[in-house]
Amino acid sequence: MFKSVFTRLFLNNIIIVFVSLATFLSAMIFFILDYVDDRQFEMDLKAAQNIENMTIVMQIENPNYTNYRIYNNLLMQYSEFTESDITVVNALGEVYATTAGIQKTPKEYNKKILGGETIRQKSDFNGTYNKKIYVVGMPIVYRGSVVGGIYFNSEIPNFQNKLGEYSFMFMIAGIMAVIIGCAISYIQSRRITKPIKEINKIVLDIASGDFSRRITSDSDEIGQLASSFNYMADSLERLEKTRRSFVSDISHELRTPMTSISGFIGGILDGTIPKEKQDEYLKIAYDESVRLTKLANDMLEMTKMQSSGYKLDVTEFDVNELIRICIIQLGQKIDDKNLEIDVQFENEKMLVVADKDAIKRVIINILDNAVKFSYSNTKIIITSKNINKHANISVGNFGAGIDKNEIGNVFERFYKTDKSRSDDKKGVGLGMSFAKNIINLHKQKIWVESVDAKDGTDTKYTQFTFTLELS
Repeated sequence: MFKSVFTRLFLNNIIIVFVSLATFLSAMIFFILDYVDDRQFEMDLKAAQNIENMTIVMQIENPNYTNYRIYNNLLMQYSEFTESDITVVNALGEVYATTAGIQKTPKEYNKKILGGETIRQKSDFNGTYNKKIYVVGMPIVYRGSVVGGIYFNSEIPNFQNKLGEYSFMFMIAGIMAVIIGCAISYIQSRRITKPIKEINKIVLDIASGDFSRRITSDSDEIGQLASSFNYMADSLERLEKTRRSFVSDISHELRTPMTSISGFIGGILDGTIPKEKQDEYLKIAYDESVRLTKLANDMLEMTKMQSSGYKLDVTEFDVNELIRICIIQLGQKIDDKNLEIDVQFENEKMLVVADKDAIKRVIINILDNAVKFSYSNTKIIITSKNINKHANISVGNFGAGIDKNEIGNVFERFYKTDKSRSDDKKGVGLGMSFAKNIINLHKQKIWVESVDAKDGTDTKYTQFTFTLELS
């Protein structure tokens, strides 16, 4: 029962509305009763002051029968005005005048009033009334002495009936508050739960393979949740595209060598390939198997690099010396294209802090890439500089270059630019992706630029640059 978020939220809001309204009305009733109580007391106090003056003037200073009759008539008028029974006692506590036929007043009240106190009580006035009444008693003071007292006795029901004047207004206000509260609660509950329902539906769509749906964001916490969800959906969509692209690329890369290997070996086994050419085709099959092994090893290494447990073996070494070693290692390929190596080191030594084997792989990949895509009889420029307290290593070559529409994809896995720019068909497009992963692990930067060589031809100068932390 009440399992949905909307139902629970709506009911919670309704409960809050009712509790708040009940608390508010209770407080209002209490304060109004207290206010009416105070107003009654203030009215009695003002009347008591007038009655005190009347008593002094008409009964103490000028006592006579005529004044006594006038005095009693005035008491009746004040009784009607205050809606109270008025009783006046003398200094002995004896009833001197009354509007309600009261013959005797409570001794404990007389003691307090004749002692100069003012009282506010609820009692039956020593059995005079068959129910509790509201009693206000005040002393009469003449020339600094208490000469008597005045009692105002009001019936509590009549007194509290004044609250009934407000009951209808309270009822109307309460009904309106409940209706408005329910409407606001319903709207707010729908507004809060609508994106949650939408998220739930889109989650199911994503689980079924539809990554196109997104949630409309607002500025509150639900909107932030929607934005985070949209970001997650974008990431999942990119991941799915990458996965599909990866499967497609790896399938393509595996299909060619596997087809060659199975075709050549099958041709040898069924005699299609003559014996004098078997060694040649076995060599091709062997090279393709080596390529497959390298691809598998590269993929395994890349997977390790992307795992959270992968750690670099960071040491201090001379990156300039490492560059020289890499040049020597690729010496045969460089000579085959008659390339000139122009080394421009800012200093003889440049000590850096990094994983030496990993950085060697970066340099080999970038330099090998430069050799592949260089025009024959050109040169490769290698520089190392201290820029902004970081070692900047650059490798540039002259060739067809990289189109500006492709330059952003150079570091993607399995990405290859136009193969017509290189005679080498063995690459699988992992070299630059490896380089970027390694540099990212070092928390450094790597980028590529390709500009016109300004020699009047279509030659472009392409330069890869990466940074390392100086020792």
